Amino acid sequence: SQDIANPFTYTVSHSRAGGQYVSAGYYNSMNHTDTIQAAVAENKLSKAAVANITQWLKEEKYREYHTELQALIERQDWKTLEDSFFQVIPFGTGGRRGTVGVGSNRINKITIGESAQGLCDYAATQGEAVKQQGIVIAYDTRTTSEEFAQYTARICAANGFKTYLFDGFRTTPQLSFAVRHLGTAAGIVISASHNPPSDNGFKAYWSDGGQVVPPHDKGIMDHVATVQSINITDFDQAVDSGNIIVVGKDVDDAYISAIVKQSVTPGRSVHIVYSPLHGTGIRSVIPTLEHAGFTQVSVVKSQTTPDGTFPTVEGQVPNPEVQAANNLAVAQAKNEGADLAITTDPDADRLGVIVRDTKGEYQFLTGNKIATLICHHVLHNLHEQNKLKSNQFVVKTIVTTDAIDALAKQYGVTSYNNILIGFKYVAELIALKQDQGKEEFLFGGEESHGILQGSYTRDKDAAVAALLIAELASNLKDQGETLVDQLYDIYRQHGLYFEDLASKYYHGASGFEQMNAIMESLRNNPPQELAGQRVVRMIDRKTGQEIDPATKKNIGHNDGTPGNVLIFWLSEDGRSRVTIRPSGTEPKIKAYVQLHIPVAAATNEELVQQEKEAAARAQELAALLL
Repeated sequence: SQDIANPFTYTVSHSRAGGQYVSAGYYNSMNHTDTIQAAVAENKLSKAAVANITQWLKEEKYREYHTELQALIERQDWKTLEDSFFQVIPFGTGGRRGTVGVGSNRINKITIGESAQGLCDYAATQGEAVKQQGIVIAYDTRTTSEEFAQYTARICAANGFKTYLFDGFRTTPQLSFAVRHLGTAAGIVISASHNPPSDNGFKAYWSDGGQVVPPHDKGIMDHVATVQSINITDFDQAVDSGNIIVVGKDVDDAYISAIVKQSVTPGRSVHIVYSPLHGTGIRSVIPTLEHAGFTQVSVVKSQTTPDGTFPTVEGQVPNPEVQAANNLAVAQAKNEGADLAITTDPDADRLGVIVRDTKGEYQFLTGNKIATLICHHVLHNLHEQNKLKSNQFVVKTIVTTDAIDALAKQYGVTSYNNILIGFKYVAELIALKQDQGKEEFLFGGEESHGILQGSYTRDKDAAVAALLIAELASNLKDQGETLVDQLYDIYRQHGLYFEDLASKYYHGASGFEQMNAIMESLRNNPPQELAGQRVVRMIDRKTGQEIDPATKKNIGHNDGTPGNVLIFWLSEDGRSRVTIRPSGTEPKIKAYVQLHIPVAAATNEELVQQEKEAAARAQELAALLL
């Protein structure tokens, strides 16, 4: 058995028993048995962690991590060791994401390699043709992304798949586009999206361009869990032989052209400040705006440098949902008197928007407000152009604003609104409805700043969101109005939809247990009221049951996709509610609040006050469940 860094094709053999690896060889590492057993006796290490640590110390294939692991043991850093080894990092329905480092519960060459091998093993069961179709791989600007992407490409090529690898960092939505454009059987992106600099991940896509969903997600998970050998080949040799094909400009040009075609109006007068927050958006948002004809676009130069440490982003949290992440863009917008400041996360699938209102003040827009504005922009203008048809539809997740439902009803299109959180479910619906020739997809949105217009890609795309919000802002600017004015007009017609999100982190092995305990406690003993307001019903998406909290009796059935999500209705129509779920990508529980308030005759000033009151109410409700 050779070192996994060896440039020649090799096979590492091992087997699993009871979910753990069983050693097939013994590496003569330092004997830390007494130290480890003392930690177990003092409840500083779990048995599961010890089993994984022992395996990593013994087996040859972990050799490059032995020095670091031994140092952790010698320092008796039991907390880090427990968090790093208490489990094998789960390969979830979309892939893996977590902290980079040594350990079975970390992102490293072992967990990335098993992910790639398991995907290849499962894809190969779909027939020999899939190997010729191939797999395309992209990566973001994180410090380990290029290394992991090349490592993944070596594994895919060694397994006989034609392998496409981008010549540099690219956005996640471009990876989704490339799957369809190149006609590959699958796609992989190495990215941790908006997570902290310490993290990275492996996300899998299927031939429709969407993240993997049933049955393929479970098929891949099963194969990853039973990987017994990892095949790998030399990178340069694979490129020279054509087994790895480096792609770039041709795919870029096709991608940008596809985005620009989603434009619905010609307005281009807005002045924009843009920051990619050291991520990949510099290769999608700027080319899109330039090709679409926007001439007043300036970038935050200090944040255009690709840098996975995100050094200039406050708190090193490169998430446009977090207002502080947008600080430099807002400061430059104020200095230039720009109409908009927009930002994107590291893999450029989320868009942040800060707009200057008629008073000259800059207002941060939530993901729900961005979705409402863009959905209205698309539906209203297609209606005006006589391009709306009865078989068209929009999609939103269960925690995204119901304003989208109201807009769909106004313009006579279908709204699919019962899907779980995650844009892969939007992509799945496009495949089920549009790709089967039944209906036509128009717009998809989710509260976490994710937007898709058109079906050129099957993931949320900050570039198309930037295009549409910029042309809407231009249209309004030409009329002497702003995005805020448009939003309040929508509220006066359909009611104020106020949404808020609260989160609480639960780190490490104990945090994982706490999150599960909280969800089960709420599931088994649902609150009958929250902040003095009766809970009309609880919808349990795990069981599909709809429960009356007062009697704990089943009063209905929800036929949506099962998931670990609880929804508490605070009104008979469900438009005021609190939804709670564990995050699928970070160690935290999220509580989503929506409040619906009729405001037909309200002035803008009155709406501002209504939003302040709703915000205080939403925070109170969320705090009761976290």
